[in-house]
Amino acid sequence: MTVVDPTTGSYRRLLARPDLRRLAVTDVCARLPQGMVSITLLLVASHHASLSAAGAVVGGYSLGQALTAPLRGRLADRHGLRAVVPLCLAGYLTALLGLALAVDRTAPAAVLTTTAVLAGLLTPPLSPALRGLWARGTPPGLRRTAFALDAVIFDLTAIAGPALAGALATTAGPYAALGVLLALTATAAAVVAARSAPPPAPTAPRPPGRSAAQRFPAPRRLLVTAALTNLALTATEVSLTACVRQAGALWAAGPLLAALSAGSIAGSLALGGRASGARRAGLPLLLTGYAAGLALLAAAALDPPLLAVAAPVAGLFLGSTLAALFSAAADAAPRGAAIEAQSWVNTIMSGGASAGAALAGGLAPHPPLGLALAAGCAALGALTVRGLDRSSS
Repeated sequence: MTVVDPTTGSYRRLLARPDLRRLAVTDVCARLPQGMVSITLLLVASHHASLSAAGAVVGGYSLGQALTAPLRGRLADRHGLRAVVPLCLAGYLTALLGLALAVDRTAPAAVLTTTAVLAGLLTPPLSPALRGLWARGTPPGLRRTAFALDAVIFDLTAIAGPALAGALATTAGPYAALGVLLALTATAAAVVAARSAPPPAPTAPRPPGRSAAQRFPAPRRLLVTAALTNLALTATEVSLTACVRQAGALWAAGPLLAALSAGSIAGSLALGGRASGARRAGLPLLLTGYAAGLALLAAAALDPPLLAVAAPVAGLFLGSTLAALFSAAADAAPRGAAIEAQSWVNTIMSGGASAGAALAGGLAPHPPLGLALAAGCAALGALTVRGLDRSSS
């Protein structure tokens, strides 16, 4: 079975290799829990606690995860994934099982939140590790395709994860959803640790206290672009929700966000399957296309029924943009700092998401302005990364 039809020769060549097929399955096992975790923690915590306490649990987990992502990436670069991933996994499993036990014993909200923060602090660095494995195990001509496939998996699991968690919680209880989340994470962690190579021997002493983002100019510019890209994405999600709520059709928020993801998946498959097309469509061009789609979405918000048509169009360049962004980060990362560089991208994107939610929330009474803000941020991202295009593709 192929991923897509004639235009996807690159996907066929990629998945013809058994090791890369296994890596794609591992990617699914790692990404699905990421789509499940927020709703699962919310459902577990609210089982015996208030909804406000459950919200604090989700927020605490996200905060802890963002705080230590670069540190966990740096440790993985220095000591190897085989050493770091099992240790993080043990702490992560212990913390989340402890959270479930604390909820069951109706512990105070502060205890629940602290346990969730601890779980976030110890999250295994699977996303940056997997991108490192894609970059290391894929021929240079197929690297963009590999990252496009990773973006497709991310979009699919972002849709399937909450649905799976909700279905498990409804049929078997919230602890069943937590159990599946932990089992998938442990499976992915075991494969990643087994496939990883030992860390390279250092060729020169690293400047103390300086991160990959501080030591190399290309990743710094990519971090700005990453923040702007995710700011645009989150502002779009918030503004779309505000728009349909204002129109008295809040039920349409889910389908519209799913349509945005569907457009992203379609664009990733179409462009990522053409290696030559992916090389020609550099990051600035992709961001420009993404900005144009968001501008169309902002115009459609003036007549909300048009959003159903504009949403998938707005997502067409999103997945390919993310693929190009992560591919550029992999290319620009120095030897011995690949996982840390990808971890910085994750952390900065989380910061961009927080800023996008806050800014779009402030513009909620005027959703078209929030969508215009998103389009402007994507366009600004294209400007910040211009000049890095040739080296990243």
